[in-house]
Amino acid sequence: MNQAVEQQLTIPQAMQLAEQHQASGNLQQAEQVLRQILQVQPQHAPALHLLGVIAHQAGNIELATQLIAQAITIQPDVALFHANLCEMYRQLNQLDEALVHGEKAVELDIGNASAHSNLGIVWYDKGELDKAEACQKKALEINPALVAALNNLGSIYRDKKDLNMAEEYYRKVLSIAPHHLESINNLGAVLTEKECPEQSVSLIQQALNINPDYADAHHNMAIAQLMLEQENEAEQSFNRELQLQPHKASPYLGLGQLYLSNKNLDKAEDMAKKALEITPDDAKVYCLLGDIHTQTGFPEQAEADYERALSIDSDLEGAYLGLGHLQMEQGKMDVAKASFLHALQVNPDSMGAKLSLVQVGKVKEGDEHMESLIKEASEMNNMLETKALSLHFALGKCFDDIKQYDEAFPHFLKGNQLRRKRLSYSADAHSQYVDRIQSFFSAENIERLRGEACSSDLPIFVLGMPRSGTTLTEQIIVSHPDVHGAGELPDLLDIANHPKGMGGEYPDNLEHITQVELKLLGEQYIKGLKARSPESKHITDKMPANFLCLGLIHLMLPQAKIIHVRRNPVDTCLSNFTKLFGHKAQPHSYDLTEMGRYYRDYARLMEHWRKVLPQDAFYEVQYEDLVMNKEEETRKLISYCGLTWDDACLDSHKTERIVRTASISQVRQPIYASSVERWHKYEAYLKPLIDELGDIV
Repeated sequence: MNQAVEQQLTIPQAMQLAEQHQASGNLQQAEQVLRQILQVQPQHAPALHLLGVIAHQAGNIELATQLIAQAITIQPDVALFHANLCEMYRQLNQLDEALVHGEKAVELDIGNASAHSNLGIVWYDKGELDKAEACQKKALEINPALVAALNNLGSIYRDKKDLNMAEEYYRKVLSIAPHHLESINNLGAVLTEKECPEQSVSLIQQALNINPDYADAHHNMAIAQLMLEQENEAEQSFNRELQLQPHKASPYLGLGQLYLSNKNLDKAEDMAKKALEITPDDAKVYCLLGDIHTQTGFPEQAEADYERALSIDSDLEGAYLGLGHLQMEQGKMDVAKASFLHALQVNPDSMGAKLSLVQVGKVKEGDEHMESLIKEASEMNNMLETKALSLHFALGKCFDDIKQYDEAFPHFLKGNQLRRKRLSYSADAHSQYVDRIQSFFSAENIERLRGEACSSDLPIFVLGMPRSGTTLTEQIIVSHPDVHGAGELPDLLDIANHPKGMGGEYPDNLEHITQVELKLLGEQYIKGLKARSPESKHITDKMPANFLCLGLIHLMLPQAKIIHVRRNPVDTCLSNFTKLFGHKAQPHSYDLTEMGRYYRDYARLMEHWRKVLPQDAFYEVQYEDLVMNKEEETRKLISYCGLTWDDACLDSHKTERIVRTASISQVRQPIYASSVERWHKYEAYLKPLIDELGDIV
C-alpha cells in the first residue's frame, strides 16, 4: 500500500473501505484499494475474491473466474468463494465445473441460502428442473424472502409449463422488490404466454422505463406486440434488441419469424442464417428454416430442417407441426396425423395441433378432436380474437364435414368477420389495380414488347381463382412422368413486383421495360424454376394469382404452357369464404360482397387477356367438365401441354408429390363431383355474394 494508506489504515480497515466502495458502485476506487492491499500481501484471499467480484461487475467474467479461483487456492474452505465461482463458471457455460463449486459451497455452509440458490441455477441450466426446484426451495426454507430463489422458482415453473405457479413466484418477488427488473420482465413473458398481451406490454414497459437498454425486455415486448398484431412495433423492438445484443441469436430469430409471416422470404432466410452462425445447434432456428424452405418450394430441405430441429430438441412443438403440414403436402396423411398427435403430446393445450388434426381429412360425428374444439369454443368469449378466428374456421369445417350446414355457416361468418377487421383491403383500390393492368397490357403495348423473350418451354403455369380447381388440374399434369410439380411458387409475383432495376408497383414499374429486359426476367424465372428440379423436362407453377400476370408471362416466356382453370363463380367464392388462408393472404375473401366484387374483377381481366393475347396463348379448363368427363378432359389437357399420353394421369390422386394448397386433403382422393353446385347447401346465407356477382351467376 502507498505510504498514506499504510499510515492511516490497517489491511482489515482497507478491506472494509474497498467493500464500501464496491457496495456504493465506486468500482474503480475499490479496485485501487484492493490492488494496494495485494502489493503488500499478494496472497490475501478476500482481496483477490472481491477483485474478482468487481471484474464480474465490470463485465470481465474470465478475469473474475481467474481471480476467485486464485482466492480458493489460498483459502479453500470459504463457502462464499465457491458460491461465486460457481456462478462465474455457470455464466461461462462450464456447468460441470460450476456444479463442483456449487456443491462445495453448500457443503461448507449448509445454512447459506444464496449458495443453495446458485447451485439450483446450475441444475436449471443443465435441464434438471426437479433438482433445481429442490435447491431453490431449500434456499427459501433458510430465507423465505430471498428474491433470487423466488425469481428462479418462477422460471423453473415456467419451463415446466405451470404458468400459474410461475406467475405466483414472480409476483412474490415484486411484492418484496417492486423494481426487480428480471422478475418484471419474466412476469411480462408469462402473461404473454397466458395470452394476456395487453397486461404484458404494460408491465414490460415498466422495466424499460427503469432501464431503456434492457435487451431481454425489448425481446419480450416484441413477442407481446406480435400477439397484439402490432407488427411494426414488434419489428422496432426486435431491432432495438439487436442493437443491444448483436451477438445473440434471439433478435435474428424473432425478425426471421416476423419476415416469414409477411412473406418476405429472402430477409427471413437471411435472419435465420445469421442466427445459426451464432447458435449452430438451435432447434428453433432449424424449425424456422423448415418453415421458410416450405414456403419457397424446397420441401426436401424443409424436411431435413425439421428433422434436424427434432434431433436437437425432441419436444419442439413447432417442428412437429411444421413437419406434419409438410407430410400432408406429400400426401402422407397418416404420418402427418402422427406428427400432430406428437405435438399434442408435447403440449396438450396446443391449439395448432388440435386445429391441424381436423384438417388431415374429413371428420365424422363424434370425432374426438372435433369434440375437443367444441370444448375450446366454450371459452371463446375469453379467448384472443386471433385464436378465436382460427377456431371458428375449424369448427365450420367440422360441421360442414358432418353435413350440419346451419351449424357450420355461423362459424364461417364469425371467423371471416374477425379476420376481415384485421386486414387493410380496399375493393375500389383493387378494381383500379386491375384497370391499370389492362391499360398497360393493351394490344398495342403487347405487340411493341413482343420479340426477344426467353425461349424455354420448361414452365407449365396453372392459374385462376383460388379454390377453382387449380390443384386438381396441376395434380393431373404432374402425374405425367415428364413433369415435376413445384406447387404454388412466389417467384413470378416477386419478379412482377420487383423487376430488376425498377421500383414502384406492378404494372407501373414496367412502364419503360424493353424486350431485352423481359428476356432477362424470363431467364431469371427459369433459373429459379430449375433449382426446384434440375433434371425435369417440365415444371408446373400453380400460383393461382399469376392470372394477374398472364400478359407478362406471355412476353417473358412465350413458349410456356398456361392453363386457366374456371369453376362455378358461386362455388368458387364460397370455397374461398370457408377457408382461412395464410397471414394477410387473399384479403378479399373474408366478406361476401368484397369476394363477389373481386371475382368480377378477375372475370373481366380474364376477358381482357382473351382479347389482347393470341388465341393459343393459354388453355382454359372448366372444373365441372373435368370432374364430370374425366378421361376426355384429361386427354385434352395433356395434349395441350405437348405431352404424350400416360395412363397415370387418370389416377392422379395416387401420385406422390408435394401439394401446397388449401385443398391438400381433397387432392389425395379420386376425382369427385360432390363439390359441384355445393353453394346450394348455403344458399340462404349467400345473398350479398349473389347480388354482387349479378349476371355472372
